Amino acid sequence: MSWTLFSRSNCSLCDAFEEELSVHLPEVKSACEKVDVDSCQELQALYGNDVPVLTYNQQIICQHFFDKDKILKVTP
Repeated sequence: MSWTLFSRSNCSLCDAFEEELSVHLPEVKSACEKVDVDSCQELQALYGNDVPVLTYNQQIICQHFFDKDKILKVTP
């Protein structure tokens, strides 16, 4: 079971999402692998400007904006 946060540097939405995650759900944040979508052409093609994206077991949980309720529904 794994959390992944797809984001990019110099992205205000990504920074805000990560900050909200740190403040409200630090246990998820600490379990999260952060992946820069600009590090791979496949990820750039898949997500484009649709970041940040938080996934759990490769299923999208939140996209663009932090949603604590959606995250809590899948938190083990």
